[in-house]
Amino acid sequence: MTRAGTQTISSLALTRLGVVGTDSGVGKTVVASAIIAAMRDAGVRVAPMKPVGRNSAGDAEQMRSASGIAYPMRLIQPFAFPDAAAPLVAARRARAPIDVGVLDRAFGELCTMSDAVIVEDSGGLLVPITEAESFATLFRRWGLDLVIVSPNRIGAVNQTLMTVQLAQTYGLRVRAVVLTTLSRDRGGTAERTNQALLKELLLTIPVLGFPYTDAPGDLRQLMGLARELSAHATIARPA
Repeated sequence: MTRAGTQTISSLALTRLGVVGTDSGVGKTVVASAIIAAMRDAGVRVAPMKPVGRNSAGDAEQMRSASGIAYPMRLIQPFAFPDAAAPLVAARRARAPIDVGVLDRAFGELCTMSDAVIVEDSGGLLVPITEAESFATLFRRWGLDLVIVSPNRIGAVNQTLMTVQLAQTYGLRVRAVVLTTLSRDRGGTAERTNQALLKELLLTIPVLGFPYTDAPGDLRQLMGLARELSAHATIARPA
C-alpha cells in the first residue's frame, strides 16, 4: 500500500461516484470495492469514503485496501459509532453530533489526493445524517453520480425503481444499477427475470449483474469481480 499524494488535480478530471443501496446488507461495500479495484487496475488513484459508519464494521478498511493507497482513516470515515442505526440515531446515542462541515472538508481533501472518489452511503438516500441533511442532499452538494445497488431477489424491481425516481427527484444522475447475488441459490422466477425487466423499464440506465462471492474481503476474488465491471465504462472508468 502506497501513501496518498497531495497533488491538486482539475475538478473536470475527477470522477465522483456515490454507491447507494436500496436496503442495508445488499452488498454495497463489495460493489464499491470492486469499482475501486477496477479503477485502480486502470491506473487511477481512487479514494474511498464512507462518511458515517460503525466502529467494528470494517467497510471503510475494506474499501481502502481495494484502493491500494493509505488514505487517512480520518478522511475515509470521519464519523464512526457503536450502534448499527441511522447516522442521526447513532450520533444521538453516542452524544456526538455529526458536523457536516467535517464531512465536507474530508471529501474536499480526498478530492485533492486522487483522480476519483467513491463514496458509500449508510442505509439509503433518505437516511438522515443530521436533522437537516440526508445522503441525498449530501451527495447532491458533492456532485456525485450514483451507482444503485439492489439485491437480486423478489422486491428488487420495486425498490430499484423507487430509488431511481428518488435520485432523479434530487437531481442526481444514476450511472448504473447493479443487481447483487447474495447466495449460491439459483433463486426463482424473480431472480431470473429482474435484470431484463429493469433494463426494459429503465431504458438508458445500464443494469448489471454482480456474481456471488463467499470471500468479499479477498483481494484475488475482488480483482475477479473488478474485471466483471471493468468492461462497463459507465461505472468502472473515469468520466
